[in-house]
Amino acid sequence: MQIPASATCQCGQVRLQLNSEPLFVYACHCTSCQKRTGSAFSMGIMALDETVDIRGELSSWERTADTGQVNTRYSCSECGNIIYGVGTLAPRVLKLQAGLLDDTRDLEPEVHIWTRSAQAWVILPEGVPKFSRQPEDPLALLSAAADYRQQRGNT
Repeated sequence: MQIPASATCQCGQVRLQLNSEPLFVYACHCTSCQKRTGSAFSMGIMALDETVDIRGELSSWERTADTGQVNTRYSCSECGNIIYGVGTLAPRVLKLQAGLLDDTRDLEPEVHIWTRSAQAWVILPEGVPKFSRQPEDPLALLSAAADYRQQRGNT
């Protein structure tokens, strides 16, 4: 991924720039993400809030996860595209919607979560860390992604 990386919503009213390497890129196969995206999974970029510059008017809504954590989603107030989410467990970590990036060619999930609800036709790549659910230890995803990056030589 080329840094800085820029992104926009569909209508262009919200713009963001990611100014440093993300913590990791993930694919979530949970049924909530399937319903939210209308697809087989969602793809996100975990980044610290201080590394992201967001401009434009946002609206928000909340959902309580199975774990009891409250997830707030921020969307463009004009076109409704979800821009990012934040959970109560790690409020400084933004879950950016990967598909909003102007250039997504180099994006690849470094971890897959909620694979137990993955669609049967989805083939997960060999070697990429997979979690059947959301790990209880939030650092497990970061650690698995870091190990995968090192293994691939993308440090």
